[in-house]
Parts: sequence; structure tokens; C-alpha cells
Amino acid sequence: MKKGKVLGKGQIAVGIMVIALGAAVWLNTKYLPSSSKYLGEASYVSNTSSSNEAVETAAKVDTSDYFATAKKEREDARNEACETIEETLKNTKVSDEDKASALAKIEEIGSRMENEANVEALLKAKGFEKTLVIISDSGVSVVVSSKGLTSAQTLQIQDVVTAETGVALANIKIIPVA
Repeated sequence: MKKGKVLGKGQIAVGIMVIALGAAVWLNTKYLPSSSKYLGEASYVSNTSSSNEAVETAAKVDTSDYFATAKKEREDARNEACETIEETLKNTKVSDEDKASALAKIEEIGSRMENEANVEALLKAKGFEKTLVIISDSGVSVVVSSKGLTSAQTLQIQDVVTAETGVALANIKIIPVA
């Protein structure tokens, strides 16, 4: 270091970076409101209701018959798929690979049926009397009889679904019906 020189180029650059960082922190605290909201909680534009009230977003459906009909249709479709697979297995012209694939498909259908039944039973235990769970390749859809769901109820449903199926939150759809 040369005599008489107090600050070098490196020290000046570090000083400018420290000042910029301080300014960024100050601007962040000044212009971003700090609140006691939960991480991921949605806020609605022009929402005057408190966060504990249900959000009125439910579709209008005759629920007395909807859930029974939907479960019956789901069961019929699965039975038809299983019968088709069983016919494939009985066919003597089918290769061993195709038979193994058919058995894997039957196992997958059985696993989905079990997971759907487990999720529906657990949701019923949580207080959701009428539910319909549909597991597909792309995710899980949960239809719940409700005039609206609170964020706490939505989290309960998501927790049950992720625990039983291992599906990511982004692939879970919750549909309230009134």
C-alpha cells in the first residue's frame, strides 16, 4: 500500500455494495407491510369479511343425489375397465408383456380405489360429511359438500390428501359444492 493513500479501489467498491445493501433492506422494510398472516394465505381484493368466515365460491349442485350418483358412476367405470383388462388376460394370443401390463393396470386401479376410500373416510372423520375423491394421473380432485371453505378447512383437506396419496399440493383441486 502506498503512503498517503487511505482508500483503495477495492475498499471503495465494498463500501458502495454495503451502502446499496443497506438501502435495499431499508426499502424492503419500508414498503412491504409486515403482517401476521400465514405463509401462503390468500388475500382477496375488496374482501371485507374476516379470515374465519367461509368464502362463498361453491357451485350450486343438488348434493342429495350428486355424491351417490358420482360414486356409482365411478364404480361402474372402474368395473368396466377391470372387465376389459380381465378379458385381455384370458386371451391366449396376448403376449406375456401385455399380460404383465394388464396386471399392473389392475393393481394401479386397486391402489387408487383404496387411496380414494381412505381419503374420503379421513375427511369424513374431519367433519366433511359428503366428499368425493378422484385420483387421476395428473392429480387429485376433491369435491366437498360445503357452501364455502375457510383456509383452515382447505389446509385440512390438503393435509389429508398429501399424507395418503403423496401428491404435491399443486396437483390437488378442491371443489366445494353447495
